[in-house]
Amino acid sequence: TDTAFIGALTWAHRERLEMLEYLCQRVPMTVWGYAETGIVPASVIGKYWKGLSWGLETYQILADSKIALNMHADFAKDFANNIRLYETTGVGAMLLTEAKKNLSDMFEPGKEVVTYRSREECAELIKYYLSHDEERESIASAGQRRTLENHTYYHRMQELLTIVQKLL
Repeated sequence: TDTAFIGALTWAHRERLEMLEYLCQRVPMTVWGYAETGIVPASVIGKYWKGLSWGLETYQILADSKIALNMHADFAKDFANNIRLYETTGVGAMLLTEAKKNLSDMFEPGKEVVTYRSREECAELIKYYLSHDEERESIASAGQRRTLENHTYYHRMQELLTIVQKLL
């Protein structure tokens, strides 16, 4: 797969739906995930939607993708906070995600992940990185290294343990 998006397609994700409609008309991609009744068939997204994916299948789709597109839910506002950041980089795909205020706390944009600020920029970045294999693969490798070194469940549990110990 050249570019994959995996996530919910619901009325609560209007910005995501608009973005995917725009991208599906301009770049090669597949769309996976839960879709509320009526959304996908009435949309251009329906032509690219492959249905649900869960568990290992999701990780395989991400690993097989040259670029994995991440879009946070509308309620995330200006903050990066979903698990897809780590799933994508962890399996070695290049992550293309929104430019969020706190993303640099987790990854180095431009080196470990790639960010976009508009749907137009997102489409251009997809086209660019699909035609620049070495650069894309270098970013994907750096993102994977960062996740495996700093963002595993072990790391999160150590942080949680520190928080809980302070409260005891």
